[in-house]
Amino acid sequence: MLRLLTTVSWRHVKRHRLRTALTFFGIALGVAVIVAIAAVNRSLTTSFQSTIDQIAGKAVLQVANGESGIAESLFPLIRDTAGVRDVSAAVEGFSPVAGVPGERLYVYGVDLLTDFAIRDHQFADAQFGFDQALDFIAQPDSIALTESFSRRLKLPVGAKVTLLTSQGKREFTVRALLKEQGTAKVFGGSFALMDLPVAQKAFGKVGKLDVVDLTIEDGQKIEAVQQRLRERLKGAADVERPRKRGEQIELLLTSFRVGLFFVSLIALFVGFFLIYNTVSVSVIQRKKEIGVLRCLGMKRSELLRLILTEALFLALAGSFAGAVLGWLLSRAALVAVGETVGNLFSLIDLVAGNFTLRELALALGSGVVVALLAALQPAWEAMRVSPLENARQAAWRPVGRQPTSWANRLGLCCMTVSPMLLAIAPSVDGSVQRFSVGVIGMLIFLLGLAAFCPAIISFVVGWFWRSKARVPGFDGIEARLASDSLRRNPFRSGITIATMVISLAAIFTIAAFVNSVRGSLLAWVDQMVTADLIVSSGARTAGPRNVPLREDLLPEFGKIPGIKIIDLYRLIRSSYQGKPILIESFSARDSARVRNLPMVTGDSAEALREMGEGKGVIISESFHSKFGKGANDTVELITPSGLIAFKVIGVYIDYSSDSGSVLLDRALYKKYWREDLLDAFDLWLEPGADQQVIIQTIKERYGEPYQLFISTHRELKESVVRIMEQSFVVNYAVEIVAIVVAIFSVINTLLASVLDRTREIGVLRAIGATQAQVQRMVVMEAGWMGLIGGLLGLFAGSVMAYHHVVYNTKELTGWTFQFYYPYGVAIFSVLAAVILCLFAGYGPAKQAASTPIVTAIGYE
Repeated sequence: MLRLLTTVSWRHVKRHRLRTALTFFGIALGVAVIVAIAAVNRSLTTSFQSTIDQIAGKAVLQVANGESGIAESLFPLIRDTAGVRDVSAAVEGFSPVAGVPGERLYVYGVDLLTDFAIRDHQFADAQFGFDQALDFIAQPDSIALTESFSRRLKLPVGAKVTLLTSQGKREFTVRALLKEQGTAKVFGGSFALMDLPVAQKAFGKVGKLDVVDLTIEDGQKIEAVQQRLRERLKGAADVERPRKRGEQIELLLTSFRVGLFFVSLIALFVGFFLIYNTVSVSVIQRKKEIGVLRCLGMKRSELLRLILTEALFLALAGSFAGAVLGWLLSRAALVAVGETVGNLFSLIDLVAGNFTLRELALALGSGVVVALLAALQPAWEAMRVSPLENARQAAWRPVGRQPTSWANRLGLCCMTVSPMLLAIAPSVDGSVQRFSVGVIGMLIFLLGLAAFCPAIISFVVGWFWRSKARVPGFDGIEARLASDSLRRNPFRSGITIATMVISLAAIFTIAAFVNSVRGSLLAWVDQMVTADLIVSSGARTAGPRNVPLREDLLPEFGKIPGIKIIDLYRLIRSSYQGKPILIESFSARDSARVRNLPMVTGDSAEALREMGEGKGVIISESFHSKFGKGANDTVELITPSGLIAFKVIGVYIDYSSDSGSVLLDRALYKKYWREDLLDAFDLWLEPGADQQVIIQTIKERYGEPYQLFISTHRELKESVVRIMEQSFVVNYAVEIVAIVVAIFSVINTLLASVLDRTREIGVLRAIGATQAQVQRMVVMEAGWMGLIGGLLGLFAGSVMAYHHVVYNTKELTGWTFQFYYPYGVAIFSVLAAVILCLFAGYGPAKQAASTPIVTAIGYE
């Protein structure tokens, strides 16, 4: 076998360097996408867990309730629970550094006298002990920074640093530096330590705690202490192991990570067809050589092993290159993913992992398995042909009653299985599982359409010949000869067109999904956010990046002429039945007459009236989908006041988070959550009021002290669209890879077509065809591929996009999006497919035209 590889196989590779290189790079790109996205997903998981573990220190249990917090009055109850040994309370949050754009500090407020039992804080000053800690606590503007942060911003001990807090900008004094060990390593050293009361005041959480960390007495069982705490707290907080908090945050990313994974499969799917095409062409071009080897005694099994081994070596080389390229791509992708996660879910210390055997194994597994599967059918067909038939046959064709018989049977089988999977998908347990079955069903539909490509080519070319239609700009004979070349090799041409179909279908599906999400989001913002101005601090939209404010500005805004209604909006992360949700609130009593909730069930005006009267809450569509709650049901929420039951008034459309949200009146929120923080002031202006004058007034009086963002309705919509499009950056990159691989396949096919038709081209030149005519024929052949592939890709993409937007997305997220068909993208896709294929055909066309006539006629 080694002798055959070094003689027969290697000689063929050297003779067709360009086609081999195109296939190699196609495999490498497909594998790179798989590896990059897998590495990104792994970094997301490990980064969350690593951050949680580092912050938790020695704690084995944590008492917390998301951003709802827990009442500080519960601390003695937790501390005095039997089996609890060391206890430390903390308040945490991110504070932007004033005057340093993009710089945020993760501030951790603890009681320094007790926290050392849980976390080992290493100070740069070795003499920092009990007395120094007392001095630190005694001064209410004290803060400790890490050494790296101190160096980066040139803030030595004694320097002043200004942070944005719930009370606006506030100055702190650096009184100690921390070594980057343990907890201080999180967020790349952007970590600060404060005394607990100082942090509570800075974050507007006086009387509340974010988390209580604890260890247990020797000999005690964690589960037993956990149960005692739950019984004593009576639903006022969750009691979980530290890693559970990381798992809850990971649940927020489920749909994001699943979406990335399935997008990455498209690139591998396209790579499958590229490898299949390469191996098929390789077998066809060596038919006579294979026949001679068979006549000399080569067994069928040896021929099968030879062809599969060739594909294996090519896959191994491409997979190794793809593994390295994928790791490099993952580091670039982490920047975009980190931005998306920070905007939509949670600020995260996202760190790129090292290149491990896991990435290498994934690369080799995906590349080798796909290559062997793709090579198996061409190798099997070559093996079934007799030696004499191989040696004599002018053009090798697969065994069968007709060339497209097996492909048609495969297509019919796929088209039968696909609707069956789509039909059973809604009955499968689990949102991710339902989504997966739906995606697999659509991929099988795509495979079925790809299998029909040879038959479709024969039909289209046959129709073209019968109709005597003409192609503008081309001679009729040239166009017919170009199209006839496709019909004479329907499999080779069909595989290339199938590659185009899959690439374009994937791109169009993403484009239609983005267009539908954008349209639905903008329509939702128009209904949900009717305020003329939205005022927030730290960021333009409520979420992980903005800084919650106190109500201090409420009376000040009320004094500004032209402001008619002021509402206060709050958004926090909490949990329900162990899963993350959002709690949203605003003053329905004040703004009901100017708001219009997009309802799924119930009347907007009636729901807002009942909510304003404190009769219950309104849940989001995704909450309804995940937890099965509806109108008149009861939901029990964990609050700082304990476990409180609320009646469900109705269900509304909300795209804030696919984890589900609960909307309630601000009066109820303040009563049970015991805080007056807010994320945004919603302002409605008097008719005729000058919007720009009001904006300028707010900026001049309060903009600098509170670092305010003042957004008009249009600016808020633009910000929402930017955040949405940012989340699709990686998807776009994957689809570009898919189309590049498809173009490789077109060039590969045309090079093989020119080689197979060398004698035919020589004869045409001998009877008078010019070089320009030969060039136009080959380019026209590429154009045919682009046109057929573009139209079929558009058809497949339209079907897949509609199913993905209307059905699949709802199964995964619980959201209902309106389908907005991207007509502009549809036209552009077909034109781009044709134009790209025409460009791809230029090189092979030039090669065909430049071959000397005598050499071409004598080609064997």
